[in-house]
Amino acid sequence: STGKVAVNATPANTLLMLEAVRDFRDAVGVQVGVKPAGGIRTAKDAIKYLVLVNETAGDDWLSPDWFRFGASSLLNDLLMQRQKLRTGRYSGPDYVTVD
Repeated sequence: STGKVAVNATPANTLLMLEAVRDFRDAVGVQVGVKPAGGIRTAKDAIKYLVLVNETAGDDWLSPDWFRFGASSLLNDLLMQRQKLRTGRYSGPDYVTVD
């Protein structure tokens, strides 16, 4: 998914992509990567996708070489979560970029 259309990455279409690359590797012996984009905005969303990767394609894909997020909003949430862990509170909206 590109993140440039109305319906972006969803667990359902990411599952389909993961099954396709897993089956392709089983049939041909070549591993290819997956990069869902758009719609993954929070750390909690990212964890759901990482579980989906592990349970569908296996831990071989749990590497930035084989599975990456294309989600700039996710970076903002990760920065805010990191700030919360460090200070005990969430930052204001001006702590991260607005996209």
